[in-house]
Amino acid sequence: MKCPYCGSVCADDALYCPNCKQPLPSAHATDGKEAQPRREKRTPAQRAAFAALIVAFVLALCIGAYKLVGWIQNYQLTRLYTRGAYAPKLSAVQMDDLRQGHAIIFFGKDGDQIYLPEMDRSLSISGGVARMEVADSDWFGLNVSDVEYADITLSPMLITEKGRKTELPPFNFQIDVPESPLSVTSPAADRITVVTGIYPLELNVVPGSTVFVNGEDVTASVDRSGLLSTYVGVKPIGDNVITLIVRTPRHREFRKELVIFRQHYDIELELDTTVSDLSTARTMAVTGTTEPGASISVDTDHIEESLSVDMQTGRFSFIARFTSYGANTVRFRASKPGKEDAVISFNVNYKPSLAEMRDRAWAMDYAQLRVMFENWRYQSFACKGPVIDSRLPGDGRGQGRAPAGDPGQRKQRHRADPRPPVPGLRLCGRPVHVPERILPAARGPVSGCERVVMGIGIRELGSRE
Repeated sequence: MKCPYCGSVCADDALYCPNCKQPLPSAHATDGKEAQPRREKRTPAQRAAFAALIVAFVLALCIGAYKLVGWIQNYQLTRLYTRGAYAPKLSAVQMDDLRQGHAIIFFGKDGDQIYLPEMDRSLSISGGVARMEVADSDWFGLNVSDVEYADITLSPMLITEKGRKTELPPFNFQIDVPESPLSVTSPAADRITVVTGIYPLELNVVPGSTVFVNGEDVTASVDRSGLLSTYVGVKPIGDNVITLIVRTPRHREFRKELVIFRQHYDIELELDTTVSDLSTARTMAVTGTTEPGASISVDTDHIEESLSVDMQTGRFSFIARFTSYGANTVRFRASKPGKEDAVISFNVNYKPSLAEMRDRAWAMDYAQLRVMFENWRYQSFACKGPVIDSRLPGDGRGQGRAPAGDPGQRKQRHRADPRPPVPGLRLCGRPVHVPERILPAARGPVSGCERVVMGIGIRELGSRE
């Protein structure tokens, strides 16, 4: 190396110039700090490796950020579709063919779709809801004798209007093996009392079901819609137990028992099945059969000249007469020396036509209410004016109200109800005094539109004509 002061050539490890005795540059570096090593230039390969390292680092950072954002989105999506507003719901429903099922309900934005790969079915979201009903039996095979339930897992996929697909959290639920559907139309209750030797049995099952009535296979009598209409014998022994068994494919066997009671009498007495419990006329023919030699007497209102008895065959008939709207009791008995009388009593619901009710309607005379209230029972009344309220027996709220000042006027026919007085009926008109013994809650004078209970159950009342 050369001395920067005098230019003499010095050894590389010399600290001072041997000629001018001045410190060489290496000596200055050692006074304060070590001399900086000389940087060597990087080769192209090194530069490329360094750039690749930087790119890999940035790429790893981006991938990590992407995964973090995806994890957050998946967490929010899972929370929304498992515990949030879009969580699917399962509700029990009855299918049109009587089978039990469940409705699977998904939520989302209108226009999107829910695709279920297990069922290869897409559901469109409308009104924020996508709904699908599936019968419970569709989740099972034909033989369910050793199966109690099925664990179902659906993997819904959300498809937006733009075609973006998002896998939603799995939807898990459990379905029990359903019982074979059975709907009994007749009789209307599981236990009834009858006075006839046969009774109509009507029931509905799923088409293709096997049906047994008291151990007898009656499947051949079931029509294509699943309706079975037949008759069962009813003996005068008290309780007659009717056992129904239904076996539907993919369902559990269902068993149901009906009890039809028929009183035992010393004298045979039977009412014909053609005798109805509903009549639109004031009279109705009653026919039946009793023991030959027995006489028939009618305890309730009837046309005396109509009673006839065939002493050889026991056939009898008479014409019953109804005195009030609604339920009317018909009671008659068979008598024979040395035997206890056999008595049959049943109710007939008398529902006359509107024309007949109009012809027999009383004028609405409020002044007579306080002195003739007992005679109002079982009668119909002609009222004219706007309807101000409508009530049903046992309901304390009005079913409808005409707007105030409605100029519309119309005549209405209202019939009395034989049931107990109904609190809350309203009547617009002149003040009426209701005796305290009718209803303690309606004491004293009752002015227009106040509470009036007359024991007649008028369903709609207007202002006085």
